[in-house]
Amino acid sequence: MNTIELAKSVVLKTLQKGAEECDVFISIDDEFSAMIKDAEIESIKQAVTHGLGIRVFKNKKIGFSYTTDFSNFAIEKAIEEAITLAENSTPEPDNELPKIENQNEIKIFDPNVFSINVDEKIKIAKEIESFAKSYDPRIKVESTGFGNVIQRRTLASSNGFIGEYEGTIFEIYCSTIASEDGESQTGFYSSVSRFFDKLQTPEFVAKNASIRALQLLHPQKIKTGRYPVIFDPITSATLVSYISSAVNGKNTYRKMSFLFDKIGEKIANESLTVIDNGRFEDGIASKPFDDEGIETRENLIIENGVLKMFLLDSITAKKFALPPTGNAHRKYNTIPAPAPTNFYIKPGNKSPEEIINEINEGLLITKLIGFGVDIVSGNFSKGASGLWIKNGEIAFAVDKITIADNLSDILRNITLVGNDIIFFSNIASPTILVSEMTVTCD
Repeated sequence: MNTIELAKSVVLKTLQKGAEECDVFISIDDEFSAMIKDAEIESIKQAVTHGLGIRVFKNKKIGFSYTTDFSNFAIEKAIEEAITLAENSTPEPDNELPKIENQNEIKIFDPNVFSINVDEKIKIAKEIESFAKSYDPRIKVESTGFGNVIQRRTLASSNGFIGEYEGTIFEIYCSTIASEDGESQTGFYSSVSRFFDKLQTPEFVAKNASIRALQLLHPQKIKTGRYPVIFDPITSATLVSYISSAVNGKNTYRKMSFLFDKIGEKIANESLTVIDNGRFEDGIASKPFDDEGIETRENLIIENGVLKMFLLDSITAKKFALPPTGNAHRKYNTIPAPAPTNFYIKPGNKSPEEIINEINEGLLITKLIGFGVDIVSGNFSKGASGLWIKNGEIAFAVDKITIADNLSDILRNITLVGNDIIFFSNIASPTILVSEMTVTCD
């Protein structure tokens, strides 16, 4: 299917039917996934999903419709629906397409996706299970898996923009249960990459999934109090995801973020620098242009503790009288909105072991549970499990605890940043130390 020609033809038809401006977004995902349990295939899936979204501008009003049927009849119907919705929506002065920008390609596609057959993928998943089972007799493997997707995105706009790119993503994972003396703990680990050859080995994934379960066995009680808290790369990435929501321009414009009026202010410890980079190779969310055709870029969100900018699409940017940041994101069935690309804390110089050695008495969090975060107020309270640190060394496991503070205080108290950043998704972080948080033990 020539999706560029299809998108261009839909733009032309939409203008002919009365739209003043429009853009057409086509998404095609070719996905494979296999899950293994007890050396047998638990599930296997190969599916292609696709859709086409049409955004219409008319008299500063927006209408939107989409279809998963690429027939002429279905597309004509979607065009008419989008125009009708535009004619009956509320006008906004900022409702218009962005100006065209140049495109610069980046490498996000791995041709190996065509040469790795299904048997090889299943073999890798089975190897992960075998390594995990042999790592420790206390380990039971809940499941392992292999997945990959080929993503194609096509965008055409009435302002003259036309662009298309393809990307690949590969993932392997292992889910474990460690059991001893009548108690159990769970562990999970994965490896994700744009390129097959950059995945961690099956043995590495199995080992880490096993360790993450085993280290939580035989938890002990601790006293409720204020303690230093270390977040490992998995749990700190969760914390970083809340920062990404707090700097989302849609939230800040609506004053639905505790950071809405903090541009230019020092909001964090000087050790903290946060970056959103849509262009580096192997970035899960890297792409040559965002979903409105704006070239992606490296954006410095927080620099040495100072909030520098928000994540903006073109319409939100106009509300701030600022240029867009290349962060428009959409699915074929949604209109564009600001979203992070590869959003992460810039790594520091200390190893995780060096950070642990700094702690006389405190916590290393390896698992976060539940909700309990309010981006508007900044209040943070989550269930957690992890490891108690005594005199710079791991002493014992702890679980059924709650860690709490305000995100403003957490940001100010991130005093050490590790060198061990790992991207399990598009949101990432190295190990970080928050100098003080409230820890409650059930």
